[in-house]
Amino acid sequence: MSLKYGLVISIFARLLLLFAIPSLSDDFYRYFFDGHLILKGINPYAYLPEELVKDQILEGSYLYDLFKGMNSPEYYSVYPPLHQLFFALTALSGERLLGNLLILRTIIIAFDLLNIFLVYQLLKMWSMPGHRVILYTLNPLVILELTGNLHFEGMVLTGLLAVLYFFEKQRLRMASAAWAWALGIKLTPLMLGPLIWRKAGQSKFSLAFLIWSALFIALVLGLLLIDKSYLNFWQSIRLYSISFEFNASIYYLIRYISAFFMDYNPIVYVGPFLTALTFVLVLVLSFFIHLKNGKELALGMLWVYLVYFLFQTVVHPWYLIPAFGLSVLTGNRVFLVWTGLVFLSYSAYLEGGVDENSLLLLLQYGLLIGSIFLELKKLRNPGLI
Repeated sequence: MSLKYGLVISIFARLLLLFAIPSLSDDFYRYFFDGHLILKGINPYAYLPEELVKDQILEGSYLYDLFKGMNSPEYYSVYPPLHQLFFALTALSGERLLGNLLILRTIIIAFDLLNIFLVYQLLKMWSMPGHRVILYTLNPLVILELTGNLHFEGMVLTGLLAVLYFFEKQRLRMASAAWAWALGIKLTPLMLGPLIWRKAGQSKFSLAFLIWSALFIALVLGLLLIDKSYLNFWQSIRLYSISFEFNASIYYLIRYISAFFMDYNPIVYVGPFLTALTFVLVLVLSFFIHLKNGKELALGMLWVYLVYFLFQTVVHPWYLIPAFGLSVLTGNRVFLVWTGLVFLSYSAYLEGGVDENSLLLLLQYGLLIGSIFLELKKLRNPGLI
Protein backbone atom coordinates (compact mmCIF):
# COMPACT_ATOMS: atom_id res chain seq x y z
CA MET A 1 0.00 0.00 0.00
CA SER A 2 1.34 3.44 -0.89
CA LEU A 3 1.89 5.99 1.86
CA LYS A 4 -0.53 8.49 0.32
CA TYR A 5 -3.27 5.89 -0.06
CA GLY A 6 -2.75 4.66 3.51
CA LEU A 7 -3.01 8.18 4.91
CA VAL A 8 -6.25 8.85 3.00
CA ILE A 9 -7.82 5.65 4.34
CA SER A 10 -6.69 6.38 7.91
CA ILE A 11 -8.13 9.90 7.86
CA PHE A 12 -11.39 8.61 6.39
CA ALA A 13 -11.60 5.95 9.13
CA ARG A 14 -11.25 8.61 11.80
CA LEU A 15 -13.85 10.88 10.23
CA LEU A 16 -16.33 8.00 10.14
CA LEU A 17 -16.31 8.09 13.95
CA LEU A 18 -16.72 11.85 14.19
CA PHE A 19 -20.28 11.79 15.56
CA ALA A 20 -20.19 8.38 17.26
CA ILE A 21 -20.90 8.04 20.99
CA PRO A 22 -18.17 5.89 22.62
CA SER A 23 -19.49 2.42 23.42
CA LEU A 24 -16.42 0.75 24.95
CA SER A 25 -15.56 3.42 27.51
CA ASP A 26 -17.56 5.80 29.68
CA ASP A 27 -14.61 8.01 30.68
CA PHE A 28 -15.92 10.83 28.52
CA TYR A 29 -18.76 11.50 30.97
CA ARG A 30 -16.20 12.50 33.60
CA TYR A 31 -14.29 14.56 31.02
CA PHE A 32 -17.33 16.67 30.22
CA PHE A 33 -18.47 16.80 33.85
CA ASP A 34 -15.12 18.23 34.98
CA GLY A 35 -15.05 20.64 32.05
CA HIS A 36 -18.44 22.11 32.87
CA LEU A 37 -17.48 22.40 36.55
CA ILE A 38 -14.49 24.53 35.54
CA LEU A 39 -16.70 26.82 33.43
CA LYS A 40 -18.96 27.24 36.47
CA GLY A 41 -15.97 28.22 38.58
CA ILE A 42 -15.90 24.96 40.56
CA ASN A 43 -12.57 23.24 41.23
CA PRO A 44 -12.96 19.63 39.94
CA TYR A 45 -10.35 18.44 42.46
CA ALA A 46 -12.16 19.97 45.44
CA TYR A 47 -15.42 18.01 45.38
CA LEU A 48 -16.63 14.49 44.81
CA PRO A 49 -19.29 14.39 42.06
CA GLU A 50 -21.65 12.56 44.42
CA GLU A 51 -21.20 15.39 46.96
CA LEU A 52 -22.13 18.01 44.40
CA VAL A 53 -25.28 16.09 43.46
CA LYS A 54 -26.23 15.31 47.05
CA ASP A 55 -25.82 18.94 48.14
CA GLN A 56 -27.67 20.11 45.02
CA ILE A 57 -24.83 22.43 44.05
CA LEU A 58 -25.20 21.57 40.36
CA GLU A 59 -27.80 23.24 38.19
CA GLY A 60 -29.44 21.81 35.10
CA SER A 61 -30.23 18.29 33.97
CA TYR A 62 -27.20 17.94 31.67
CA LEU A 63 -24.62 17.72 34.45
CA TYR A 64 -26.86 15.27 36.28
CA ASP A 65 -27.04 13.12 33.16
CA LEU A 66 -23.24 13.18 32.94
CA PHE A 67 -23.08 12.22 36.61
CA LYS A 68 -25.31 9.20 36.02
CA GLY A 69 -23.09 8.05 33.16
CA MET A 70 -19.70 8.30 34.90
CA ASN A 71 -17.99 5.30 36.49
CA SER A 72 -16.28 7.03 39.41
CA PRO A 73 -18.63 9.51 41.16
CA GLU A 74 -17.10 8.60 44.53
CA TYR A 75 -13.55 9.59 43.44
CA TYR A 76 -11.93 12.98 43.10
CA SER A 77 -10.81 13.78 39.58
CA VAL A 78 -7.67 11.86 38.66
CA TYR A 79 -6.87 13.86 35.50
CA PRO A 80 -3.91 16.32 35.61
CA PRO A 81 -4.46 20.05 34.98
CA LEU A 82 -3.44 19.96 31.31
CA HIS A 83 -6.09 17.28 30.81
CA GLN A 84 -8.59 19.58 32.50
CA LEU A 85 -7.74 22.39 30.09
CA PHE A 86 -9.09 20.34 27.19
CA PHE A 87 -12.16 19.38 29.21
CA ALA A 88 -12.91 23.06 29.70
CA LEU A 89 -12.35 23.84 26.01
CA THR A 90 -14.77 21.05 25.14
CA ALA A 91 -17.39 22.43 27.52
CA LEU A 92 -17.33 25.78 25.73
CA SER A 93 -19.59 24.25 23.09
CA GLY A 94 -22.44 24.24 25.61
CA GLU A 95 -24.41 21.67 27.54
CA ARG A 96 -24.96 19.30 24.63
CA LEU A 97 -23.44 15.85 24.55
CA LEU A 98 -23.01 15.74 20.78
CA GLY A 99 -21.42 19.18 20.73
CA ASN A 100 -18.97 18.22 23.47
CA LEU A 101 -18.14 14.97 21.68
CA LEU A 102 -17.54 16.73 18.38
CA ILE A 103 -15.19 19.34 19.85
CA LEU A 104 -13.13 16.85 21.83
CA ARG A 105 -12.93 14.35 18.98
CA THR A 106 -11.77 17.08 16.60
CA ILE A 107 -8.99 18.01 19.04
CA ILE A 108 -7.94 14.38 19.45
CA ILE A 109 -7.87 13.80 15.68
CA ALA A 110 -5.77 16.94 15.24
CA PHE A 111 -3.16 15.65 17.69
CA ASP A 112 -3.27 12.23 16.06
CA LEU A 113 -2.46 13.82 12.70
CA LEU A 114 0.40 15.65 14.40
CA ASN A 115 1.64 12.28 15.66
CA ILE A 116 1.60 10.94 12.11
CA PHE A 117 3.63 13.94 10.95
CA LEU A 118 6.19 13.56 13.76
CA VAL A 119 6.58 9.81 13.21
CA TYR A 120 7.16 10.40 9.50
CA GLN A 121 9.69 13.17 10.14
CA LEU A 122 11.64 11.05 12.63
CA LEU A 123 11.67 8.08 10.26
CA LYS A 124 13.18 10.27 7.55
CA MET A 125 15.72 11.77 9.98
CA TRP A 126 16.86 8.28 10.94
CA SER A 127 16.99 7.09 7.32
CA MET A 128 14.17 4.60 7.86
CA PRO A 129 11.38 3.82 5.36
CA GLY A 130 8.71 6.51 5.58
CA HIS A 131 5.91 4.06 4.82
CA ARG A 132 6.39 2.54 8.30
CA VAL A 133 4.14 5.33 9.54
CA ILE A 134 1.21 3.33 8.11
CA LEU A 135 1.70 0.86 10.97
CA TYR A 136 0.49 3.66 13.24
CA THR A 137 -2.03 5.41 11.04
CA LEU A 138 -4.03 2.26 10.25
CA ASN A 139 -3.65 0.50 13.58
CA PRO A 140 -7.19 -0.47 14.75
CA LEU A 141 -6.38 0.12 18.44
CA VAL A 142 -5.18 3.65 17.74
CA ILE A 143 -8.26 4.53 15.70
CA LEU A 144 -10.73 2.90 18.09
CA GLU A 145 -9.32 4.14 21.40
CA LEU A 146 -8.25 7.64 20.40
CA THR A 147 -10.84 8.80 17.89
CA GLY A 148 -13.54 6.35 18.92
CA ASN A 149 -13.30 6.25 22.72
CA LEU A 150 -11.73 9.70 23.19
CA HIS A 151 -8.68 8.76 25.22
CA PHE A 152 -5.78 11.17 25.60
CA GLU A 153 -2.86 8.78 25.17
CA GLY A 154 -2.40 10.21 21.67
CA MET A 155 -1.51 13.56 23.25
CA VAL A 156 0.99 11.81 25.53
CA LEU A 157 2.54 10.29 22.42
CA THR A 158 2.70 13.75 20.83
CA GLY A 159 4.86 14.94 23.71
CA LEU A 160 7.19 11.93 23.58
CA LEU A 161 7.61 12.14 19.81
CA ALA A 162 8.33 15.86 20.17
CA VAL A 163 11.03 15.05 22.75
CA LEU A 164 12.77 12.83 20.19
CA TYR A 165 12.25 15.36 17.39
CA PHE A 166 13.68 18.31 19.33
CA PHE A 167 16.61 16.27 20.60
CA GLU A 168 17.46 15.61 16.95
CA LYS A 169 17.23 19.33 16.28
CA GLN A 170 19.40 20.11 19.35
CA ARG A 171 16.61 22.24 20.80
CA LEU A 172 16.78 21.13 24.42
CA ARG A 173 14.41 23.79 25.74
CA MET A 174 11.67 22.58 23.40
CA ALA A 175 12.48 18.96 24.29
CA SER A 176 12.03 19.73 27.97
CA ALA A 177 8.71 21.47 27.24
CA ALA A 178 7.57 18.45 25.21
CA TRP A 179 8.36 16.07 28.07
CA ALA A 180 6.51 18.32 30.53
CA TRP A 181 3.56 18.33 28.11
CA ALA A 182 3.46 14.52 28.06
CA LEU A 183 3.40 14.15 31.83
CA GLY A 184 0.99 17.10 32.11
CA ILE A 185 -1.50 14.94 30.22
CA LYS A 186 -0.63 11.68 32.02
CA LEU A 187 1.83 11.27 34.88
CA THR A 188 3.30 7.99 33.58
CA PRO A 189 5.94 9.69 31.33
CA LEU A 190 7.60 10.78 34.57
CA MET A 191 9.17 7.29 34.66
CA LEU A 192 11.04 8.18 31.46
CA GLY A 193 12.83 10.98 33.30
CA PRO A 194 16.09 9.08 34.00
CA LEU A 195 16.40 8.11 30.32
CA ILE A 196 15.64 11.60 29.06
CA TRP A 197 18.00 13.21 31.55
CA ARG A 198 20.78 10.82 30.58
CA LYS A 199 20.26 11.71 26.93
CA ALA A 200 20.30 15.42 27.76
CA GLY A 201 23.44 14.85 29.83
CA GLN A 202 25.35 13.98 26.66
CA SER A 203 25.10 17.66 25.75
CA LYS A 204 26.81 20.64 27.36
CA PHE A 205 23.33 22.07 27.91
CA SER A 206 22.26 19.30 30.32
CA LEU A 207 21.95 21.61 33.34
CA ALA A 208 19.82 23.98 31.30
CA PHE A 209 17.62 21.04 30.30
CA LEU A 210 17.04 20.13 33.95
CA ILE A 211 16.20 23.70 34.87
CA TRP A 212 13.81 24.17 31.97
CA SER A 213 12.20 20.79 32.67
CA ALA A 214 11.59 21.77 36.30
CA LEU A 215 10.05 25.09 35.22
CA PHE A 216 7.77 23.53 32.61
CA ILE A 217 6.68 20.73 34.95
CA ALA A 218 5.91 23.30 37.65
CA LEU A 219 3.86 25.18 35.07
CA VAL A 220 1.74 22.22 33.95
CA LEU A 221 1.22 20.76 37.43
CA GLY A 222 1.28 23.95 39.49
CA LEU A 223 -2.50 24.33 39.44
CA LEU A 224 -2.70 21.34 41.78
CA LEU A 225 -1.45 23.69 44.53
CA ILE A 226 -4.71 25.66 44.40
CA ASP A 227 -6.86 24.82 47.44
CA LYS A 228 -4.43 21.94 48.11
CA SER A 229 -5.94 20.09 45.16
CA TYR A 230 -2.91 17.79 45.05
CA LEU A 231 -4.14 16.07 48.24
CA ASN A 232 -7.40 14.90 46.68
CA PHE A 233 -5.68 14.23 43.37
CA TRP A 234 -3.12 11.98 45.06
CA GLN A 235 -5.81 10.29 47.12
CA SER A 236 -7.62 9.20 43.96
CA ILE A 237 -4.41 7.92 42.38
CA ARG A 238 -3.56 5.94 45.52
CA LEU A 239 -7.07 4.47 45.77
CA TYR A 240 -6.91 3.56 42.09
CA SER A 241 -3.71 1.55 42.62
CA ILE A 242 -5.17 -0.45 45.51
CA SER A 243 -8.72 -0.88 44.24
CA PHE A 244 -8.81 -1.57 40.50
CA GLU A 245 -7.56 -4.54 38.52
CA PHE A 246 -7.93 -5.32 34.84
CA ASN A 247 -5.94 -7.21 32.20
CA ALA A 248 -2.93 -7.58 34.50
CA SER A 249 -0.17 -10.18 34.20
CA ILE A 250 2.30 -10.52 37.09
CA TYR A 251 -0.24 -9.12 39.54
CA TYR A 252 -2.83 -11.75 38.57
CA LEU A 253 -0.20 -14.46 38.99
CA ILE A 254 0.59 -13.20 42.49
CA ARG A 255 -3.11 -12.99 43.32
CA TYR A 256 -3.64 -16.55 42.12
CA ILE A 257 -0.77 -17.91 44.23
CA SER A 258 -1.85 -15.91 47.29
CA ALA A 259 -5.32 -17.49 47.15
CA PHE A 260 -3.76 -20.69 48.53
CA PHE A 261 -2.70 -18.82 51.68
CA MET A 262 -5.31 -16.10 52.25
CA ASP A 263 -9.03 -15.68 51.72
CA TYR A 264 -9.07 -12.03 50.61
CA ASN A 265 -7.86 -10.00 47.64
CA PRO A 266 -4.27 -8.86 48.39
CA ILE A 267 -4.35 -5.86 46.05
CA VAL A 268 -4.17 -3.39 48.95
CA TYR A 269 -0.68 -4.74 49.71
CA VAL A 270 0.45 -6.09 46.35
CA GLY A 271 -0.49 -2.92 44.42
CA PRO A 272 1.87 -0.58 46.34
CA PHE A 273 4.58 -3.28 46.43
CA LEU A 274 4.50 -3.68 42.66
CA THR A 275 4.58 0.10 42.25
CA ALA A 276 7.71 0.32 44.38
CA LEU A 277 9.31 -2.63 42.59
CA THR A 278 8.53 -1.07 39.22
CA PHE A 279 10.20 2.15 40.31
CA VAL A 280 13.39 0.31 41.26
CA LEU A 281 13.44 -1.81 38.09
CA VAL A 282 12.82 1.17 35.82
CA LEU A 283 15.56 3.18 37.56
CA VAL A 284 18.10 0.36 37.21
CA LEU A 285 17.11 -0.37 33.61
CA SER A 286 17.35 3.30 32.67
CA PHE A 287 21.04 3.44 33.61
CA PHE A 288 22.03 0.36 31.62
CA ILE A 289 20.41 1.30 28.32
CA HIS A 290 22.67 2.50 25.50
CA LEU A 291 21.80 6.03 24.37
CA LYS A 292 24.13 6.74 21.48
CA ASN A 293 21.36 8.25 19.34
CA GLY A 294 17.68 9.16 19.25
CA LYS A 295 16.61 5.75 18.00
CA GLU A 296 18.16 4.08 21.03
CA LEU A 297 16.35 6.56 23.27
CA ALA A 298 13.04 5.56 21.64
CA LEU A 299 13.93 1.90 22.06
CA GLY A 300 14.86 2.49 25.70
CA MET A 301 11.50 4.13 26.31
CA LEU A 302 9.82 0.97 24.96
CA TRP A 303 11.62 -1.29 27.43
CA VAL A 304 10.77 1.03 30.32
CA TYR A 305 7.10 1.04 29.28
CA LEU A 306 7.15 -2.76 28.97
CA VAL A 307 8.50 -3.25 32.50
CA TYR A 308 5.94 -0.75 33.78
CA PHE A 309 2.95 -2.50 32.16
CA LEU A 310 3.98 -5.99 33.23
CA PHE A 311 3.86 -4.95 36.89
CA GLN A 312 0.62 -2.95 36.78
CA THR A 313 -2.70 -4.04 38.28
CA VAL A 314 -4.56 -2.32 35.43
CA VAL A 315 -3.58 -2.39 31.75
CA HIS A 316 -6.39 -0.91 29.70
CA PRO A 317 -5.90 -1.31 25.93
CA TRP A 318 -5.42 2.40 25.26
CA TYR A 319 -2.53 2.57 27.75
CA LEU A 320 -0.34 0.87 25.12
CA ILE A 321 -0.67 3.58 22.48
CA PRO A 322 2.26 5.86 23.49
CA ALA A 323 4.66 2.90 23.60
CA PHE A 324 3.28 1.50 20.35
CA GLY A 325 3.70 4.85 18.59
CA LEU A 326 7.34 4.96 19.69
CA SER A 327 7.86 1.36 18.56
CA VAL A 328 7.11 2.31 14.95
CA LEU A 329 10.41 4.19 15.04
CA THR A 330 12.34 1.05 15.98
CA GLY A 331 12.60 -2.56 14.92
CA ASN A 332 10.97 -3.71 18.16
CA ARG A 333 7.65 -5.45 17.42
CA VAL A 334 6.50 -6.24 20.98
CA PHE A 335 3.96 -3.43 21.18
CA LEU A 336 2.80 -3.97 17.60
CA VAL A 337 1.98 -7.56 18.58
CA TRP A 338 0.39 -6.42 21.83
CA THR A 339 -1.93 -3.92 20.12
CA GLY A 340 -3.45 -6.94 18.38
CA LEU A 341 -3.46 -9.30 21.38
CA VAL A 342 -4.94 -6.71 23.73
CA PHE A 343 -8.26 -6.90 21.88
CA LEU A 344 -8.78 -10.19 23.72
CA SER A 345 -9.32 -8.12 26.87
CA TYR A 346 -12.50 -6.62 25.39
CA SER A 347 -14.17 -9.99 25.96
CA ALA A 348 -14.53 -8.98 29.62
CA TYR A 349 -17.39 -6.67 28.63
CA LEU A 350 -19.43 -9.14 26.61
CA GLU A 351 -21.93 -9.84 29.41
CA GLY A 352 -22.54 -6.22 30.30
CA GLY A 353 -20.33 -6.12 33.43
CA VAL A 354 -16.63 -6.87 33.74
CA ASP A 355 -15.87 -10.60 33.68
CA GLU A 356 -12.38 -11.48 32.50
CA ASN A 357 -11.69 -14.79 30.80
CA SER A 358 -8.64 -16.52 32.32
CA LEU A 359 -7.94 -18.54 29.18
CA LEU A 360 -7.89 -15.42 27.02
CA LEU A 361 -5.59 -13.72 29.52
CA LEU A 362 -3.21 -16.69 29.33
CA LEU A 363 -3.36 -16.61 25.54
CA GLN A 364 -2.66 -12.87 25.40
CA TYR A 365 0.27 -12.89 27.78
CA GLY A 366 1.63 -16.23 26.59
CA LEU A 367 1.97 -14.90 23.05
CA LEU A 368 3.25 -11.58 24.36
CA ILE A 369 6.01 -13.25 26.38
CA GLY A 370 6.95 -15.20 23.25
CA SER A 371 7.35 -11.95 21.30
CA ILE A 372 9.43 -10.48 24.14
CA PHE A 373 11.84 -13.42 24.03
CA LEU A 374 12.20 -12.98 20.27
CA GLU A 375 13.13 -9.33 20.79
CA LEU A 376 15.60 -10.21 23.54
CA LYS A 377 17.36 -12.58 21.18
CA LYS A 378 18.09 -9.61 18.92
CA LEU A 379 20.01 -7.97 21.75
CA ARG A 380 22.78 -10.56 21.59
CA ASN A 381 24.53 -8.64 18.83
CA PRO A 382 24.48 -4.84 18.58
CA GLY A 383 22.14 -4.77 21.56
CA LEU A 384 20.31 -2.18 23.51
CA ILE A 385 21.40 -3.19 26.98
